[in-house]
Amino acid sequence: MAEIYIGLMSGTSADSIDCAALDLSSEEIKVLGCKNFEIPKDLKKDIIQSSQSTKVKKDLIHSLDFRMADVLVGSVKAMLTELSIDIEAVKGIGSHGQTIKHEPRSKFPYTLQIGNPQKISDDLNLRTVGNYRHDDIEAGGEGAPLTPIFHEKVFGKDKTRKVIINIGGITNITFLDYPKKIGFDSGPGNCLMDSWSRAHDIGNYDDKGSWASSGTINLSLLEIMMSDEYFLRDYPKSTGPDYFSYKWIQKNLRSLSKEISPEDVQATLLQVTTLSLIESINILKISDENIYLCGGGVHNEFLCNELKKQSKSEIRTTLDLGIDPDFLEAICFGWLAKQRIENKKFNLSDITGSNGEVYLGRIYEPSK
Repeated sequence: MAEIYIGLMSGTSADSIDCAALDLSSEEIKVLGCKNFEIPKDLKKDIIQSSQSTKVKKDLIHSLDFRMADVLVGSVKAMLTELSIDIEAVKGIGSHGQTIKHEPRSKFPYTLQIGNPQKISDDLNLRTVGNYRHDDIEAGGEGAPLTPIFHEKVFGKDKTRKVIINIGGITNITFLDYPKKIGFDSGPGNCLMDSWSRAHDIGNYDDKGSWASSGTINLSLLEIMMSDEYFLRDYPKSTGPDYFSYKWIQKNLRSLSKEISPEDVQATLLQVTTLSLIESINILKISDENIYLCGGGVHNEFLCNELKKQSKSEIRTTLDLGIDPDFLEAICFGWLAKQRIENKKFNLSDITGSNGEVYLGRIYEPSK
């Protein structure tokens, strides 16, 4: 008998919602279907502004929390209708939520995701798992990335060394070296390029990296940006678009003695993503292992070509490992929902730096 779980992921780029329906009745993860849903423009605008703001008013966060939950609920309903799945057949929802702030190293460490899991549970009348990062942060960890344990589950069975790189708004890297696994955020993925594109009316993102490819890397700006404290920090480490923001770009531009063209800035930002990732790969002493990409960055052709030029390894996507690179994270959080409902704990000390085993996610039961 099928055990159906729904995984929901809205990445740090806030571009859309990924939804995955899974049958987890056996050790094999059976993907029943995946679909991408747009985030309404007004909500997306408010999300981006909030994540880039130093301070966000509590009533705005409350509003965003419930508006995002409404969109997530609608996505689940549409997905189930399209797949002809009865909602009563679903055992649970795993919703990561939309990250607004991520400050695991502040005086009072915290992380903030919107998309109220209690509202999702109430509206769908389904057990929902959310707030995946909180317990890890309370145990002294970074709270992210969490996907390396899933990468080990689905890609580590053959025990060969491999690297999984998710390029979303932020880039995170997983190195599987049986029995060890290492994971951390290498730095920005698409978030800086997206911010700069929006500011110059190119669009919400630089399609295929074509605008970046029209510019020339400014070496002075690149050197300034790559001297940021985050890139010099050892792992475990994690970050978010609230740090690598439009303000971060402006701050670094002010350090230059002369103005440079917008397309040259974009070319340099793409190189920051590339170089920070390549340096992380070199720190891990990865040379001849296969590298598999996933996340929205796989569609940035210019970025992928730059990575291939600068890497010593062969670069593919997770499609070669049997999982659609656009939906790997949604599948992950559906699978993690089942682990949490079954009260399984994980030791993430080598990934996030947390102490001991922790639960990933909190369970929300329908209150009606």
